[in-house]
Order: sequence, then structure tokens, then C-alpha cells
Amino acid sequence: MSVVVAHVTGHSSPKTAASTEIGLVGLSLIFFYVLSGFLLFLPYVRALAGERSTETMPSTKNFVLHRVARILPGYLVIFLLVNFALQAAYVDNPVHQPLGTEDGTGMITDWRQLLANLTLVQTYLPQYIQTGLNPSWSLTLEYAFYAVLPLLAMALFLMRRRTDIRPLRIAVIGASTLAAVALIGRGFIPMVNAATGVTDPTLLEWGDNWAAVFSRSLLTNADNFAAGMLAAVLVVAIENRLIGEALSRRVRLLGAVALLPVMMLCALLVATRSPYGSSALGVICALLILVIVAPLARGQDSAIARWLDVAPVLHVGKLSLSIYLWHFPVMLVLGRWGVLAGDTLLGMSYNVAVVLAATMLVSTATYYLIEQPAMNMARRYRRRWA
Repeated sequence: MSVVVAHVTGHSSPKTAASTEIGLVGLSLIFFYVLSGFLLFLPYVRALAGERSTETMPSTKNFVLHRVARILPGYLVIFLLVNFALQAAYVDNPVHQPLGTEDGTGMITDWRQLLANLTLVQTYLPQYIQTGLNPSWSLTLEYAFYAVLPLLAMALFLMRRRTDIRPLRIAVIGASTLAAVALIGRGFIPMVNAATGVTDPTLLEWGDNWAAVFSRSLLTNADNFAAGMLAAVLVVAIENRLIGEALSRRVRLLGAVALLPVMMLCALLVATRSPYGSSALGVICALLILVIVAPLARGQDSAIARWLDVAPVLHVGKLSLSIYLWHFPVMLVLGRWGVLAGDTLLGMSYNVAVVLAATMLVSTATYYLIEQPAMNMARRYRRRWA
């Protein structure tokens, strides 16, 4: 929802958004990557921590089936509707278009560009980056992580069988490997930027050049997934009583205390445009996850987890993919129809409310008609393979 707020305010009320700095809420997208690393690595860590004679790596077939079913059907249907029915897809990179307009949008007809967007590889091609559904670049990154995780897990389970290294240390090695790749990759960002000859910071992040491709890739963003993976290792250590009782009881407190200095470091890195700003933000997100779930790992109550388990929050969570993919084209179409207000604080608030309401409506439809049936089908096939 925060990404929706950032996009709607930044596009429809750019001056007001800039004066209020509300666009910073869009950085919460990093939480999605960290949470993905945490949730998807957790079953692997739990399996690693089992007895050597009985440990079995979670099914790669099931993993692939569920990852494809979770994202691809919904994405494809929304993309096809936006491109061919609404004709509100970005044909040209939006970074070159004036804010508050639908310039650069329409229907993608070039078969190469269409194929790139249908297969979610547009972010790897400078001429197509940021085309199609504007926010879908993040799905390209997410799928890159999906491709790497089972391969990494195979290496970790092989290490478990052939060495005497403790299981959770093996898991830490796996997560740290991904983190190292990204931390090294981020170090190359200034050199890649210089090689492109582009100097505008926005173009370097989002423009049709190789610097933007590199900065949106797993090579420079794997550390955010790794932060969640390391949090998963700690949770399994708590579950299996592999760390001392005194430390286990204090994980939540220590995580909360660590938030302030890491937030201060993150603010400094972001303010100085350091390539490691989002790395620090990933650590913040991992600490937040630990604050929420550490008591649950000890079999205790978590008030925050209970609050997040209420029906409205769960409903928004179910619709999150559709909301994420629908909100930008919905905003463009509403702007085309003259529904959105001007660049004032009141207008900005109105625009957010209207776009959210319309987005929730169409997202509910695509979730129940497309996403949920696809996931149910994946579950049926999983039972057949069991």
C-alpha cells in the first residue's frame, strides 16, 4: 500500500509530494524482498537443521510450481488487460515522460517488446526497461531470486551430507554468499555508471541504459533477500533451542534496540546517495521481522503478530500482488478520464483515496478469478506429487 501512495503522489501531485517527502514510503518495497528471503528460505533451514539421516531438501518441483502459480497467472492477465483493453501500458520508458501525464503509454505492438514483458525479462534490456506495467521490474528481480534459491539450497544440502559443519552454519554460509555477491556488486555501481556516460541520478536508476539494468539486478540487490534469510536462520536456532536461553529471550529486545542506530546509518547512506543505502534498509526490515516473530519461535505470544492477523490486514495481504500491479495503470486511466485532482495537499490526498478504492475493486476481481484458482490448482498438483 505504501508503494501505491508513493507512486500516486509522485505522479499526480509531484510538487506536493516533493515538499512533503512522502515518496520515501516507497522504500518499503525493500521489506517485500526481505520478507520473501525470510519466508522462502525458512523451510530449507528447518530441513537442514533436521537429523542428517532423515533430512530431505524441500521439493524443487513444488517450489517452482508454487512460485509460478503465485505470480505469473495474475501478472499475465493484468498485463494483457492493461496493454490491449485499456491501452495504458508504457510503450516508452516513463522516466523520459512528464509527470502527471499518460505520455509514453498505449499498446505495445512490437513483438520483441511484447515477448520481453510477457516473460518478465524487460528489466534486463535497456531499450525495454520500465515498459509495460511500470512496477513489474521488481518481479523480474523476484524471479531471479526464485531461480537462484533452489540451486543454492542444493549446494547447502550437499555440504550438509559431505562435511561436519553444523547445519545452521551452512545456512549462514548460503545467506552470506548472496549478501557478499550484492555488496561487491554495489561496489561496482559507480564504475558502471561512469562507463555509461550518464550523469543524471534518475536516469542512472531508471533510464534506458545498462547502469539502470545493473542496479535493478540480483547482482546488486541479493543482500536484501539475504537479510531475510539470515533472520530465518536465527528463528530456526531459537525454535531448536540452539542458542542460550538468556540470549533467546532477548532477541526481540536486542532487535528493537538495534533499529535506531541502523536507521540513522540508513538515513546517512540514503542522504549521500550511497549504493549501500538500501542494504541498510534491508537490515532494518530483517530486524523488524525478528521483533515480530521471535516470540512466536519461542512458543510465546506476539501482540504485533496478532494485530497483523486481523481480517482487513489479511485481506489486503491476499490482494497485494494485484494491488501492486494494478495501481499504476488504474491511476493512468483515472487521469485520462479527468477524475484525479490537482497538485495540492488536499488534491494529493483525494488522488490516493480514489486510486486506492478503484485499485482494490479490480484487484479483488483478479485475485478471486485468477490468482486464487491458480494457487488452488498448484496445491492439487502438489498433493498428486506427494
